[in-house]
Amino acid sequence: MSTILNAKRWISKHIWIWSALGAVLMWILISIVSHSFSLNMLLTNATLASFLVLLSMGQMTVITSGDGAIDLSIQYTVALAAYTASMFMASMGVIPGLVLTLVICTVIGLLNGLINLYLRVPAMITTLAMGYIVYSAVLMISTTTTGMPVEAMSFFVQKLRIIGISPMVFVAVIVSALMGILLYKTKFGLRLHAVGQNRLAAKLAGINIVRTVLTAFIISSLLAGFAGTLLGGYFGGAFQDMGISYLLTSIAAPVIGGTSVAGGKSSVAGTIGGALMLTLLVTFLNVTRLPASAQNLIQGGLLIIILVASVPKKQTQNV
Repeated sequence: MSTILNAKRWISKHIWIWSALGAVLMWILISIVSHSFSLNMLLTNATLASFLVLLSMGQMTVITSGDGAIDLSIQYTVALAAYTASMFMASMGVIPGLVLTLVICTVIGLLNGLINLYLRVPAMITTLAMGYIVYSAVLMISTTTTGMPVEAMSFFVQKLRIIGISPMVFVAVIVSALMGILLYKTKFGLRLHAVGQNRLAAKLAGINIVRTVLTAFIISSLLAGFAGTLLGGYFGGAFQDMGISYLLTSIAAPVIGGTSVAGGKSSVAGTIGGALMLTLLVTFLNVTRLPASAQNLIQGGLLIIILVASVPKKQTQNV
């Protein structure tokens, strides 16, 4: 009896185990259907999941801030970053171009936070409206540039291998490690979780809610911009709708991994597992050779079920 109780306590403390098991299950199913256990297939999916990991880490930070916050602007920030990075890197160099692109993304995140906090517009509405503004900028920029990445960026994302592994995997691991330190080893992380659990209590405890929430939105936009820059190199060029397919999965990955949609609880390890699981799910559906319409229906249905099941019956009222 005590062993069962200890196991339950361990699982409740390490909620990330479910997303990790889900990823392993998907890998086994793919191997069974394709009649081949392939490490290369797993590494390929890990590379694809790396982009989702970056986006999901930012989304996780916003969700953790509570008050029902979700960043719906990241899909358009991804496209804008891909276009601006290609332009700036071609004219200024890789590092200056990346920095300037991230500065633009910082402004997007800052505006999201300011509108949400000071105009009292719900985060989902704020970020959706900001996303349409960003998308308008994407439409204008796309008429003046091809969005082709510089050679160095394409080589880094597409061709470079480190001990046979894409550098994107290492980038995702490094960013995840930094996010883990930020969220669980710094004052900001403690404040973010406190704000997400109860904003009134956090305010009475002397926490600067405005600064904390603004930082969360900025982190989300920065990671979206970084991911968009890398995706531009991976796809061999920017295109207007390149971020759309990542929106729902960037929300689902952290939720699958144990992040509470009510705020105040996050899991970096669980988000990684959720991103890999969702990527492997797409591969599994492709291996089954079902029609595209059926694949989209199954994937969308599963994601909706997961998200709905993750919403607590009674959410903490935040002020």
